[in-house]
Amino acid sequence: MAEGAENSASKEVDSGRADRARITRGAQLDAAEAVAMAGVAMESDAEADEARRESFKAERAGDRAAAKEARARERAARKRANADHAAATKSARQAYQAIKFSAPNKMGFMRVVQVLFAVHIFFTLVGLIMSSRDTVVYSSSNVLDWFMIVFEGVAFWLFVNRYKIARPFVIAMAVVAIVVPGIASAVAGDFSLLSTIFGSIYYVFLIFYFIFSKRVKAVLVNDVSFYRDKADKEEFVINRRGWPFVRNLIMYFIVFSVLGHWMEAGMCQFIRLGIVQGEYDPTNTMLWRDWLYPYPMEGAAVVIIALALYPLLQWLKKKFNNRIIPYVISFVANALVCSLIEFSMGLIVNADLQLWNYSDNFGNIMGQVCLQNALAFGVAASIIAWFVYPLLERWIARVPRDIMNIAFVVILVFGGILWSLYLIDPPQNHANDGAFDTPREQTASDRESESYLFSLTMGSSTLEEMKEDIENSQTLTPEQKETALRHLDEALSNLKDVEADIGVEQLEAAS
Repeated sequence: MAEGAENSASKEVDSGRADRARITRGAQLDAAEAVAMAGVAMESDAEADEARRESFKAERAGDRAAAKEARARERAARKRANADHAAATKSARQAYQAIKFSAPNKMGFMRVVQVLFAVHIFFTLVGLIMSSRDTVVYSSSNVLDWFMIVFEGVAFWLFVNRYKIARPFVIAMAVVAIVVPGIASAVAGDFSLLSTIFGSIYYVFLIFYFIFSKRVKAVLVNDVSFYRDKADKEEFVINRRGWPFVRNLIMYFIVFSVLGHWMEAGMCQFIRLGIVQGEYDPTNTMLWRDWLYPYPMEGAAVVIIALALYPLLQWLKKKFNNRIIPYVISFVANALVCSLIEFSMGLIVNADLQLWNYSDNFGNIMGQVCLQNALAFGVAASIIAWFVYPLLERWIARVPRDIMNIAFVVILVFGGILWSLYLIDPPQNHANDGAFDTPREQTASDRESESYLFSLTMGSSTLEEMKEDIENSQTLTPEQKETALRHLDEALSNLKDVEADIGVEQLEAAS
């Protein structure tokens, strides 16, 4: 076991990190070669000087043949001396460059580029925090900007680790930043060569700098490791210490916060179809429109599964010889823990029961949790704890660590975009309030009518078609039809008022 760990560590280091001692030894050899070549050049200079003296003596003695031969030897010696001096200078320069760029903190102008990437990421996220999810524009320029900060986050990480791949990556990123806006402008019909050139100056500079800079070539020397740990079913054990474990928890939280949103939407569809008991808001844009809106409660539940509930199952398996009892206890613990999470979050963010209300459900506690949801949470958490989580850990262990770290940066920056846009103090937009608003204290008939209205919006293109569908419905009671038609008439009245206002504004503008 210890020998295998030692071999694994040796392969990881040898395949993934540049040996600074090797760089220093190479510089030492270059310096020694420079000194040796300088000595040879000095000998050639001495030989040339001696030939020059012989030529002078021969000319004084009137021996023209000897003088000519001496001058020829002098020219050959001078030529060799110049070549030896050039070789010595080249070796000395190589030694200097190797020593100069071997320190990882001496990144030169790349440090400025790295800071610019960080500043761009920061201000983009701040801009998303200050905007509203109801008013943000998903234009090609905004979407490209979000992709660019993901790329810049990856480039930042590559710079920190001095990976060779950072050089072609930044060049490709700059090309994308130049080409994509140009194509988008051409498709939209507002392409301007001058504005494209001015908007691309920064990225053109990055391309030339990373192509021709000697410092970039000398500093970015590390190779990305593709060494993969063995994750056999019999031998694999989840390592619960160190950076990989923390990294995986952060990724689980971000990813499952979004997957939890989709699970909630599916649960609401079950409620709409009458499969399970409950109520939902068909006008909730957070649930039905913003499909990437993170639900942190679900992400936190998966983190707790990894930290506590999965280890509990392993402990129960060791404690009991029976195969069934550990899973029964684990299921109960999963249901209780997840219900406790929902209850705690409910007391914090849902004290007025505006987000969810289980008061009409059997076995509810203060309207925040109920027996039906506790069982559903138990099933979902058990599937994750028993199958999904250990399978994900085994798959991730098979991915090279450096590749997984890069994937982590991508997920982290993408999660930062989602949280900044949706969750961190989003400004409230009341521009569309009142169209379908109803008091919270509504009857069951009101809720069913509202749900029916929502289902009709999936297939009806106009409010008039919705009204006709309601009148011809065989599933609604007369009271429910009356309530639904009343909501629809209010919406039609609001739309007519808006149309009238727009018409008045157009007439005023024309006059």
